[in-house]
Amino acid sequence: MSTINIYKENNQLRVTVRGNFNLRTKKMILSRLTPEINKLTINLIDSDLIDSEGVIFLHRWLSEGNQLRLIEPPPILFEILEILQLDDSWDLEKIVTT
Repeated sequence: MSTINIYKENNQLRVTVRGNFNLRTKKMILSRLTPEINKLTINLIDSDLIDSEGVIFLHRWLSEGNQLRLIEPPPILFEILEILQLDDSWDLEKIVTT
């Protein structure tokens, strides 16, 4: 089971996921979002998997004009983005941090 730590700071939500980014993770993040939050930082350093719910959530977040920063996302994320042909629509150099 994943452990998720969430901290709100002004207009930013900082999330640390220890485990997989899945439907449960998405629901926990959504429960903490408020209208003024437009920046989301997610630390995935301990994650091996991000499922379709996670990818859809992140894609919608970006499509709505919000800011996203991913720390150490699992390699599967890049494969999924390529398969779905979303890798060109995400500014990965700006979003992904090691």
